[in-house]
Order: sequence, then C-alpha cells, then structure tokens
Amino acid sequence: MSRRDTRDSRIAKVESNAPGWSNLKYSTGEEISGVAPSENATSVLSLIHISDLHVCDAQSPARVEFMDRFADPHHPYAELVKYVGTYRAQEILTTQTLDAMAATINEITTGVVTDRPIDAVVITGDVTDNAQNNELRWYRTILDGGLVTPDSGSLDSWDGVASQDSQNYDRSYWNPEGTPAGCEEDFPRSLYGLPTIPGLLSAVRAPFTAEGLRHQWLATHGNHDALLQGTVAADEYVKDFAVGSQRLVGLIPDADLENMFGNFQMVGPTSYPDPSLGEYRETFADDRRRINEPGDWAQFHTECGHDHGLTAENVQQKTKYWSKDIGQVRIISMDTVNCHGGWQGSLDQTQFIWLQTILEDPNPKYFVLLSHHPASSLFNDYAPEGSERRVLEKEVTDLLLAEPRVILWLAGHNHQHEIQKISNKYGDNFWHIQTASNIDWPQQGRRVEILEDGGKVVIATTVFDHNSPISLEEATADLGLNSNLAGLSRLLAGNDWQRRAGEYAVELMDGRLEDRNRFLWLD
Repeated sequence: MSRRDTRDSRIAKVESNAPGWSNLKYSTGEEISGVAPSENATSVLSLIHISDLHVCDAQSPARVEFMDRFADPHHPYAELVKYVGTYRAQEILTTQTLDAMAATINEITTGVVTDRPIDAVVITGDVTDNAQNNELRWYRTILDGGLVTPDSGSLDSWDGVASQDSQNYDRSYWNPEGTPAGCEEDFPRSLYGLPTIPGLLSAVRAPFTAEGLRHQWLATHGNHDALLQGTVAADEYVKDFAVGSQRLVGLIPDADLENMFGNFQMVGPTSYPDPSLGEYRETFADDRRRINEPGDWAQFHTECGHDHGLTAENVQQKTKYWSKDIGQVRIISMDTVNCHGGWQGSLDQTQFIWLQTILEDPNPKYFVLLSHHPASSLFNDYAPEGSERRVLEKEVTDLLLAEPRVILWLAGHNHQHEIQKISNKYGDNFWHIQTASNIDWPQQGRRVEILEDGGKVVIATTVFDHNSPISLEEATADLGLNSNLAGLSRLLAGNDWQRRAGEYAVELMDGRLEDRNRFLWLD
C-alpha cells in the first residue's frame, strides 16, 4: 500500500537565525490517533482532499499588493492592521507548487487503511487567486495535463511588484534577483533574512508540460474564484483595470487609510480603493487577465470533456453547485460564495432549496458535503435589495443534522487543518474537516477513507506533504525543476515575516495533533 503521508515523517521548522529565517528538517512521523478499525472493516470511499491552491498571476495590475505592507512588523501601523494577506513572497511559485502537488498525489494509489483505489481528488475552492481567466486556465491545464506558460503581460520580462527597474523598485517586496544599482536592499532580505536567488523571476515564467492528475478530480467553487482578491465583486471599472496598462502601486500621501481598509472586509458590500487616491505606473495590457464571468466556472469544468463534477445544467443555469454518486455515497458540492462581496460565505435561497431536495433522495446510503467555506464562516448575510436572502451557518447545519446519512463535510478557506464534530442536543452529529492550503504553510493535502465496521462508520484521515526539497540549497540548485520551486515555495511560506509569532503565526495552520492524522467514529 502506498503511504506518502506524515505517518512516515513530518516537516518541521528549526530554530531561526538572527534575522528570523528558519530552515526545515524532517521529524518523527505521527501515527493515526484514536481507535483503529478492525480487520473486518470494509472501505466505502477513498478520497484525496486539497484546497486553496491560489494559482496566481503575480504580474496582474488588478492585485492590491501595496495594502499588505501596513502589516509588516516594522511598519508603524502593524499593531493596528495585524494581517492583510494581499501579498506573499511565494505567490510567484503557485503553478509549480500545484504541479508538484499533483505529481505527489499521483503516487498515492490506495486508501489510508485499505487497498481501495482512490475514488476521486476533491478540491474545495480558491483554485485561483484573483478570479482571472488566465489563472483558471493555468489551474485546469496543470490538473488535466498539458503545456502551461505561467506568464502574462510582456512575455519578455518580469513586470510584477518585485521590479528590477530602479525607478519602480519597492523595498516592501521581496526582490529575489537582488538590489538594483543605487537602491537600498529590500526589507524582506535586510530585516527578515530572505535569500537572494538570481534567475528566479525568469524560472517562474518558464513554460512547462504538466503531467496532470491520474485520478478523477472534482471542483468546488471558492471566493477567490469569483471575487477580486477573494473579496470584491468586480464592476466595469475594475474589469477594465485588470486587462489594462496601469498598475496601482501605492496611495497618495493624504489617502484615508481607515476608509481604504474599511471597504475591504469579510461581509459585503466591498470595494477597491478609490481610484483617485492611487499612484500608478505603466505596465503591459493583457486581455487574458479578464475577470471571470458567472458562467465561466461551469464552462471551464465541462468543455474539457472530463467529469469534474459540474454538468451541462450548471452551464445552462450558470450555477456552481452539484452532486455526484460514487458507489453508495452521494457527494454534494455547495457554492458558499456570496457573489455580492465579502470573503466569508453563505448560500443563496435557491441553492438551499436544492440542497433540501438532494438530501430527501432515499437512494444514497451516505452523504458527503464539500464546500469552500467551513460552517463557522457562513455568516456573510449581505444581500442587495431585490436579491435572494442568504442562508447562514445555523440553518445549513440544522438541515444537515436532521439527515442521519450525512457523515462528513470537507472544507478549506481558513488555510489550516481542523477537525471537529458538529452535533446538536439530540445527539445527531457528523464530522467536519478543514484542510490546509497549497500556498501558505504547511502546503499539505489530506487523505480521507470512509469505512464500515460492525455497524458503525469510521473515517480515517492523514495529511501529506508535496514531494519536494526541504533545504534552500537543494531547492535553488536547479531552478528548472518544478519540484525544486515547490520546495522553495514551502520554505518561503514557513518564513512569512508577518506570521512568525502571535495570533497569525504559521505554526497555527498545522492545527493540533488531533486535526491531522486521526480515526473518526460515528454510529
């Protein structure tokens, strides 16, 4: 049986050096906690769960990286702002990281406990970072297999925020190529110990041929797949800006920061900063960066001719929720994105009625739910006048708890591992599992196998790392290997200078011991 999970070994950070940079090491593996199923247990379903891929066009002018600097530890507003998340050093490496994750998944051929073949890979949203058409194409091509060119704008040069042009150089961003003549070293390298890696900005834009996933994969919709930076419903101005030749690089000196951050929030309505408050520079226009329209999600996942969960009905109705039977189990994928804005979730009334109908079907033996947002994040109740009401956490969980065949809900969104049992006072319950992201530490996926054992259901779950180097020296020895670039991405994620301590520390995304490898029982 293939293992390839953290039962064998774990990747951990070592003590940091003076600027705070930490290398990585292999540490002792973690066996699955809890009571193991008996030898007579029979497997019902075997899944691999990944989430929050955040395939990113890091050269897009529609991004708002400049907002992120206010949370840098050395910035005077850091204590007030705490964390923003609109810029990460490793966001230039998302296509290569996904390719490495896909290659690792292909090496996993059986369930956690039994030799049951993998039934499906389920991907719970935020497959893109900024709801752009080219990001969606890169993601699908990597997972289906084919030639990927992870570049935009001018294909002859890098035009993202880590600019080597001394006129556009900005010390707030990691500039891996080094410091242009006449400029001061950037803060990530000078204050926080990030490395200099000549040639990286060319390597991340190089075309590569993706092997693709050998397993069937199923897609769930996330807020970054529909909203700019996962938050803002694009108006015509923003749509034009995304494909245009102006990059927003900062704010005028007297800009109202409180107003700017106040419009970028968990619950709608939300908006980008007032254009009149911005400072701009020229960039390369590119129509491939167009913002996805409501019907694009279903179209992209059906026009390839593969079954990724969505159907012709989704295309016709421009919906993103679906259900699919695998043996005795019905998988239900919800669309928890509030299309009106805000990064937290909810369901629309039409979808909630659909969910009720699906759960009334007497044929499935079990129901497994997928969504991008976990239950606790379903509180975005914003609905403009004239639109359908939004359905929130309590109403959704009450519905699911009323159906005893609901046994499991898989989600992402929070970029961390977490397992909890959702229950009510009557003793009804099911398991709720969140899996960490592909962009932030620890960049792990999850294996999930559902078994029957003596009249009970047991869910066996373990987490796994993508197969890539953990040392900086090895990861940077050959920048032509996607596995090396994925290893660099993990190192950078583990050394996020805004998340080295406190309430947003990267170690919190590992979850607790009981959030990773565990046996979960239900009557």
